[in-house]
Amino acid sequence: MNEILYRPSEATRAVAAALAKITGAQPYPVPAETPDADFARALAGPGVVLGVLDRADGPWEIVRRVAVPLVVVPPGTSGDYTLDRVLVPLDGTDEAAYAVSETVRLFAEAGIAVTVLHVFDENTAPAHWDQAAHARPAWEHEFRARFCHHLPETALTLRSGLPGEHIVDVAAEQADLIVLGWSRRLVPGRARIAREAVDTAAVPVLLIPVR
Repeated sequence: MNEILYRPSEATRAVAAALAKITGAQPYPVPAETPDADFARALAGPGVVLGVLDRADGPWEIVRRVAVPLVVVPPGTSGDYTLDRVLVPLDGTDEAAYAVSETVRLFAEAGIAVTVLHVFDENTAPAHWDQAAHARPAWEHEFRARFCHHLPETALTLRSGLPGEHIVDVAAEQADLIVLGWSRRLVPGRARIAREAVDTAAVPVLLIPVR
């Protein structure tokens, strides 16, 4: 049977249980005193499909070591946590869209509301973006066709500005979980959006490695 391993706390237990209902995996606690290196080795074990850990534990040492998806749970997450809505930020690359597609499809099949978020910067915003009657509908259609064809039918939210800030803000209003594909590269200048989401979001963040 597939397993979800979690470091036990009221919040991580609740998040692991919510994800177990969707994935069909069995949640198992790992003793809180388990060193990071040992926890990382356990996450690489056969049948382990997901790890859940608390942001307060300092997750990055484990995050950088493992290739399975990990959920980082922020302080203040309720012990009555429920999962009804997920936010899926996409950066406009096929790799990121493909990485999250299987997970997003699983959520959608379980009846979870899925919202895709794309944030433009000054270099990628379409012409006349501020004039809704012009480029926006056509661009939304093109974005869906190019980057959402791996995904089930989803809502699409578009923003312009700094991706990390918008991800955190939109999630606080519209989501119980952020599903984020990331490169697994923590060298300076990389994984900035993943770091900001994990370090500041008010909801759990599911990091899925882009292969």
